[in-house]
Amino acid sequence: MHLRGTLEGYKRIASEQKWLEIHGQKKWAYYYESSSVKRLQEFFDYFLRGDSSPLTRRPRVRVEIREKYLIGEVQNEDEWPPARTRYTKLYLDAESGAMRESAPLGESQCSYSSLGSGPGLHRAVFEIIFEQPTRLVGHSALKIFMSTDGADDMDVFVGLYKFDAAGGFVPFAYYNFFDDGPIALGWLRASHRELDEERSTEFQPVHKHGRELKVWEGEVVPLQIEIWPSGTSFQTGERLRLIVQGTDIQKYSKKTSRIYARHEDVVNGGTHTVHTGGRYQSYLVVPVIE
Repeated sequence: MHLRGTLEGYKRIASEQKWLEIHGQKKWAYYYESSSVKRLQEFFDYFLRGDSSPLTRRPRVRVEIREKYLIGEVQNEDEWPPARTRYTKLYLDAESGAMRESAPLGESQCSYSSLGSGPGLHRAVFEIIFEQPTRLVGHSALKIFMSTDGADDMDVFVGLYKFDAAGGFVPFAYYNFFDDGPIALGWLRASHRELDEERSTEFQPVHKHGRELKVWEGEVVPLQIEIWPSGTSFQTGERLRLIVQGTDIQKYSKKTSRIYARHEDVVNGGTHTVHTGGRYQSYLVVPVIE
């Protein structure tokens, strides 16, 4: 719920005396665990009372690398994002639905109905099966070429999901009170695709939001979509799945979940088409930690 703001705040704090802890549990339950309260007490004792404290000997960054909900391991880092990250491009192939480190030579495309959601006609799906244990820790980003035939703009929602070697969905804590969540989500309105080149990086695009750039019929435009940071481990044979569609990917009933940020005022119409390969090298950037 507050992940992006917390991490951006940490990165921009000027003080050298700062510590960061990123966990994969539900917010308030983890916040009030005795070990969490103890670390907070050490912080306040040191800065507000001037007491000696083990705080200064603690690692500057502690991040949980999740296997699944409630299961993961804590890894210590010196900074955020970790400097030793190897940002890796996984190229999309619309013909096969695969993601690979090698770019497809031939162009292909796939389409979905922009006003619906769910498997089949309402989303595009791409997947990679890991051939060795892999840990993704940090920022991901999607560069994707798209067009539409029924509107002059597009709302595009993307999600990253984990599946085990048998093809079963692996859930994570989500939005503080759900436990059927994705690895991470991202979204962008195509008319706001103009990048702030000075602030953008290969793993975190930053948009200007200064003017609208409409998408005309037959025009293929590149969208660079920020995906919220995460920490997730994969064993050999497990899968990372990318989903692209025109509405929120996680949906919950308003009767059971009123406190949830929905994107209902969409600008979509008609069909969205994803273009890959050749002139349209669409790819997902993932943060691999060795």
